[in-house]
Parts: sequence; C-alpha cells; structure tokens
Amino acid sequence: MSQNISSYNPAQIQQLQQLQQVSQTANRNFSAMPNAAPIADTGVVQNNPILNAAANTPDNPLTFLAGAGVSTVALMAINDLINKSLQTKQYDDTVFKQLETAVDKFASKPRIQTFLKNIDSLNNTIKTTANKSEILRTLFGKPGIGGSQVQSQAAGAKGHLANRALEVMRKYKENYQKINGAEFKEFDEILQKAGKESYKHYDEIMSTIKNSSADLTRVIGKKPWWGLGLVKNNVSLQEILNKDILIKNYKTAGSSVGKKTAGYLMRGIECLTNGMFSGKGQVLIQALMIGQAVSEASKAEKGEKFSTFMASFAELMICFATLGIQMRVVNHLAGLKHIGMSKENVNKLHEAIAKANEAAKAGNHTEYAKQLNIIDKLKDVSKKTTTAGNTPIKWYQRPFKALGRIISYGRIKETLKPLHPGKFATNMAKIPYGLKVGLGYAGRIALIMGVVVPFFSGIAKKMSYAIFGKPVKTLEKEKQLEHAQNNPEQIQDGQPLQPNAQTAQQTQPLQPVQTTQPVYQQPSKPGSLYEQLNNQYNNPMAAQSMYPNSPAAVQMRTPEQNAGITRSYIPNPILGAENPINPASARYAQIDAVLRQADIAEANARKYL
Repeated sequence: MSQNISSYNPAQIQQLQQLQQVSQTANRNFSAMPNAAPIADTGVVQNNPILNAAANTPDNPLTFLAGAGVSTVALMAINDLINKSLQTKQYDDTVFKQLETAVDKFASKPRIQTFLKNIDSLNNTIKTTANKSEILRTLFGKPGIGGSQVQSQAAGAKGHLANRALEVMRKYKENYQKINGAEFKEFDEILQKAGKESYKHYDEIMSTIKNSSADLTRVIGKKPWWGLGLVKNNVSLQEILNKDILIKNYKTAGSSVGKKTAGYLMRGIECLTNGMFSGKGQVLIQALMIGQAVSEASKAEKGEKFSTFMASFAELMICFATLGIQMRVVNHLAGLKHIGMSKENVNKLHEAIAKANEAAKAGNHTEYAKQLNIIDKLKDVSKKTTTAGNTPIKWYQRPFKALGRIISYGRIKETLKPLHPGKFATNMAKIPYGLKVGLGYAGRIALIMGVVVPFFSGIAKKMSYAIFGKPVKTLEKEKQLEHAQNNPEQIQDGQPLQPNAQTAQQTQPLQPVQTTQPVYQQPSKPGSLYEQLNNQYNNPMAAQSMYPNSPAAVQMRTPEQNAGITRSYIPNPILGAENPINPASARYAQIDAVLRQADIAEANARKYL
C-alpha cells in the first residue's frame, strides 16, 4: 500500500475526494469530442448570444418547448390587441394619440421645458463639434450602400413597413377580386415598381394607399400555412397609414415630445412582439428565444431565476431588435472610404457605379468606359482638387479610409462588374469577381457576429442587470464550470480550481503533516522487474541526481509525488507516468480516473487501519 498516505488527516483526504470530483467534471466534457475543444468554449461563440444559444442544447427540452409554446400564444395575443385599434380607427381616435396629448401636457411645465432645452443645446454642441472633423462627417453623413436586403434592414422601421404595405396591398387585390371583381389597378404600378427595393419607394407606397379607392378600415384575415389553421393574421390598409404616422412622429426633426413618445412606444412594442410590421411569422423566432431564456432560468440558483431569465431574454432580443442599426453600423463604417469626398460626389459615385454595372451586364463597352472615367475623377482625393467638392486627405485620415475600403470590399453595389472584349474573357473575369464578393460578405458577417452583435448584447445585459438585478451566484457557477472546461491541464496536474480569491483561500494545496523524502539509493543488483519499474516510477531522478530534494529533482517529479503520494501499484509501462497524458483523450482520462479512485480507496482504508 501507499507509503506516505497515512500521514494525511481526514480534512486533507476530503480535499483529495473533491479533487477527484472536479477532475471527473472536466474530463466528461472531452469524452464527446476527443482531441478537440468544445465548440462553445471559443471566444467568438461565448461573446455572441446567438451562436452561444445554438451551440448549447437545452438540458431540459420540455422546459424549452413549454416556454416557447406559452410565449408564442402570449405574443400573438398582444400583437392582436395592439393592432386592433390601429386597423379600424383613425390615428386621432387611437390610444397613441391620447398618450401623445398627455405627454405634451406634462412637457409644457417650466422645469421640463428647461430640461428639454438643455438636452437640445447639448445635442447641437455635439453635432457642431463632430462637423469640424472630416472623419466624423464622413462616418455619420456619407455611408456606403449594400445589397437590397441590407438596405431594407438598414432602412429600419420604414423598410419593414414598406415591405408589409406591399404584402397588404396584394392581399386586398386578391380578396376583393374574389368578392366583387374589384381590381384596384392603382396598386399595380407601385407593386411592379417597388419590387425588392420597397424602401426606396416608401413615400410613393404610402401616397398610393392614402389616395386609393379602397375601404381603408376593411380588415382582411388570412391563415398562414405555418399556423396549421390555428393562427389568423388580420390586417388593414388603415393600420399601415397609422403606423406611418407613428414612424414620422419619432423620425421627423422638431416633433413634439408627445409625438416622439408615441412613436417610440409603437417601435418598442414592435420589438417586443415582432409582429407590428412583419405579421405573426416573426413571433415564432422570438418564442424560441423566450424558450431558451426559460431553459437558462430553470438552471439558475434559487432567488436568481427571474433576473437570469430577463438577462438572457434581453441579450437574445437585442440581436434581432437592432438588425437595422447593425446594418447601418456596417454601412457607415464602409463609408469611411469616402473621406475627402463631398456628400454630393458620394451620391454621384454610387450612381456612376450602378450605370457602369448596367453597362457591363448589357455588354456596352462605350458606356462602361465613360462611367469608369467619371468614377476615377469622383474618387480623386489624393492630389489637388480635381473635382468640385473633394479635398485632399491628410496622413492621419488614411488609416480610416483604408478601414472603410476593407469593410466595403466586395459589396455588390459598390464593386464594378467585369467587362472584357469577348464573351469568354468576360466569363473568366467573373470568377475572381465572384470570389471577391463572397470573401467580402463572409468578412462582414464575421464583423457583425464578432464585434457588432456582442456590443449590443453587452449593453442589453448590463441594462437588465441594472433593472432586475445581477444573478451573482448563477454567474459564479457558470464561471467555475467554464474554468474547468478551459483549463483541464490544471486538473490533470492535481491542482484544485481557483476561480476567485475566496475559493483559492478555501482550497489550499495538500501538504503532508509530517513527511520526509527518502534518499534514493541505487540498488547493487538489477533486482526483479517489479523493483525496477517501481524505482523508475517513484524515483524518476535516480539516474540524474543523488539529491531528490534539489530544484531539478522537484521540477521533474510527478504530480503524485508533489502531493506526497507514492503509489503501491505500477502504471502501465507502455503509457508511462500520467504527467504527459493528453487530457483531450477520453481513454487516457478514464485511465487517470481509475488511478485516482484507487488513491481515494486506499486513503479511506487507511482510516480504519
């Protein structure tokens, strides 16, 4: 049996048992993925709530499904309640108008007026200061442009409502043609014109609805295919017009406090229900987020379940609620490449690129060459001004301009399509063009997932902590588990986890009560195989030094020797000592677990001897 284990007291034996439990917890995570770290341990996944939720399957699927199901029904009910008054009433008769009037009355008080004037003054000061910098002027005022989907999302509430309006107009045409044969031909032109870029024709769409001969308050219901006949999506043209008023209330400069409050309230409800602009289909996505939040809350410590739920829900929701802002962030960062160009020339540049790409598609070499010449002049900011409005850039502006070029790399509407003489040459040139576009989109997705989304989710989580409290115990528990997963080598070396100062104080390294290191003596004869292997394992420094307590000897000892343990059994001579064992191997982890269990069994037996 062991030579030194008898010198440990019961408290130290208990620490050995705790060490065994921690080791098993860490090794369990490697058994499913040999020779690789778990996917959820990577920094990008941990910092991104969407990827993190996708990588971690809920421990209790029933809890997840129950939370998603209940929230789906609740959100759809809220969606119907809010939209009902907007579908059948003029704006002045809705609760939003009543709220607007009440807030304006409150804001008319002298103290509130003084506060609002101070806010306006501060806002003007910030704008004036920012306008003095070409970098900031470009960042906020000369954005780049992405594809149709990107621009639609970047348009925010207007882009969503424009898409919804076209959908409702099509429903009206179909519905009335079935009832009385009405065709509503005034809708045809805008439906054909808007197409995939409805955000560009927002004002025309709203004007067409307002001046149409349709019954604006007529509610049309449709059961979508995904609702299995249980979900009915009601809508009216009056609802679209009322929401247009609410959007203008908070987007139009100079709007009263009441108008801005009503508009932002509607926008907040839209983010909460995901159905104000886009119908009920998006509610299903949000219900899955709530299910994930419920699942995480069920695993939280007692007393912290609600705060854990709110933090998880806010973190996931902000990713989708800020989609438009995320697209605008990318557009404005890409626009840094326009440093030195006037805003008018930026608009002309986008038009010239669009015309050049149309010429490339049509094979018009003359027009293509003409637009290329215009583009080169518009982009010339490196020398003295050659185009009205452009100014030469300074040395410290060049890194920002380069950043804008990198972010805008491969954007379809900002990249020239190839045009070469001959069909074969043009087709060959499309290969690098396609690779450029693909690489650019992959890079921007990585930027959004790795930087933009974590930025917004971090803000949402902090706000949730400030309002609903921070789940300290739950976060500490997750931190300890994460530490065990990311630092298995510390556990393999026999070192207890120390996630914080308090834990480090409680779990001191094992020290024998009275232990003297035996001086190794080289045997005079070879001895049996058992003796040779035992000496080789328990005295690895025998061939190196006659002083086992020297620094070199201590450094080369096994983890068991450093802990004061000498095994009474021989490790596998092929595997050797456990020190170099790869912790990512499930087989080696099981071998090590067996050996550690033998130590614990021996320690328990010694208590009764």
